[in-house]
Amino acid sequence: MTRQMPFQYDRPVFVKIPFDGHGITWNQGKEFKWKELGVDEVRVKVLYDTGYLYHNSEMEVTTKVGDGLEELGIEGLHALVDSINEKVQVAARNKTEYDKKKCRTSKIADKQRGLIRSWRRSYGDLEKS
Repeated sequence: MTRQMPFQYDRPVFVKIPFDGHGITWNQGKEFKWKELGVDEVRVKVLYDTGYLYHNSEMEVTTKVGDGLEELGIEGLHALVDSINEKVQVAARNKTEYDKKKCRTSKIADKQRGLIRSWRRSYGDLEKS
């Protein structure tokens, strides 16, 4: 018999054996969002320990936290800077204001990411307009 890993409260659980609960028929493979439903931790652990629920790493949706700049190469970063500067140019009243508020560029990817993040801290509201 395969041993089941201990229940982990911070990971999602999925239905292994179909059951009815909270007025819903929970079919196999469906995520059981017990925290959103307000189900008591003890009840969820019992369902887990008896084999109705299980953890499944392959089915877990992983979300990356961050601004997404790490996934961009230098060309993508420069394209982002160009689009930012177009918005700044529209919002700026004159060339002096544009020169002050535009996002600077660099040929070094890590430095470019830093310049974008710094610009967003100072003038990020312009990017949304």
